[in-house]
Amino acid sequence: MLVREFVISVTLLKPTRLLPLLLLAAAPSFASANSTWAQGEPITSAEVAATVERLREGNVDAPTVEAALVTGQTLLRARRYGEAVDVFNSVLALRPQEPRALYGAALALFNLRRPAEAEPLAKAAADHLLREVSTRKVGATSTQRISAADALVLQAVIQAVRGRDQAALKSSELAVKVSPEHFDAQFTYGRALFSVGDTAEAAKVFRRAVTLKPSDTQALFFLGTTLEKTGDVAGAIKTYRQIIANTPQAAEGHLGVGILLVRRSGSDGEEGIRELERALAIDGSLYEARVALGRALLTRGRLAESVDHLVRAAELMPGNPEPHYQLSLAYRRLGLTDKAEQETAAVRRIHEARRGTTIQSKTQSVPKR
Repeated sequence: MLVREFVISVTLLKPTRLLPLLLLAAAPSFASANSTWAQGEPITSAEVAATVERLREGNVDAPTVEAALVTGQTLLRARRYGEAVDVFNSVLALRPQEPRALYGAALALFNLRRPAEAEPLAKAAADHLLREVSTRKVGATSTQRISAADALVLQAVIQAVRGRDQAALKSSELAVKVSPEHFDAQFTYGRALFSVGDTAEAAKVFRRAVTLKPSDTQALFFLGTTLEKTGDVAGAIKTYRQIIANTPQAAEGHLGVGILLVRRSGSDGEEGIRELERALAIDGSLYEARVALGRALLTRGRLAESVDHLVRAAELMPGNPEPHYQLSLAYRRLGLTDKAEQETAAVRRIHEARRGTTIQSKTQSVPKR
């Protein structure tokens, strides 16, 4: 099921989830200052430029640097990533090992879709914070462990986006060891395990994540999908139903239950159709719901309705042959032979294009003599 594959990508990540949990202890003089960010008001671009200019002048005091770090954090929360990079980089020019600036710059660059630049900064932040934890050993505070886990989670996500699954697995596993109660660490570790094919262990880790946040829709959905992958269909349906009970307006629960139930006959199959329709009413861009519903309606002879959903599925994912194949069946049953042949030709073109891409990839991978 392509849409629900556990490939960690930018589109699957919520930037707010990765916002640092580092606690910025502002100096008393800054905390009482009459500044826009201290009052929670929007920071203007002119104020950001002034902050960067002050830092670039050098010879700034500690409260000014702390104020700049808070400004960078505020910009991250406002998703003003380009400006955040400027602020954090200016701090790093003065304090190259400042973990809050390293983390903030890495996070901002990641959200700007520049993971190659973000990775060394995330690693530097994680290394620095891990040294602090290991130096204190049993005396490390909860905040220090959480901060180290934050950096490791960001590092793991960046590594996964860059296709380095084993590195992501190692980083996320370390994050869990450093801070076992860290939800994002457990969540990311579970996704990394799934990515390398260890679904049984991934299910255990996702259960721990759900224990930490029982109502988290993503954690429940990924647990359900993992259970489905391991063959525990009953457990998967139960988990998806929990999403519906917790958050009926979330499409994920309806999608998960619908996908599993439409494979059955009788009342279960009809319930599955209704659940897929609910999922699409919430989010009409769900490819998997479209193609699954189209296939289920086709099987039950509701051909015109099936075509509507399959056409939309083909529009959502033009490079996937499945909706075109199902459309060819539907059109043939409707007696629309020409349209059926067009869809069959589309399937053939997609497969040929994929074979061409595979051959080219293999050719490029052969070392030159």
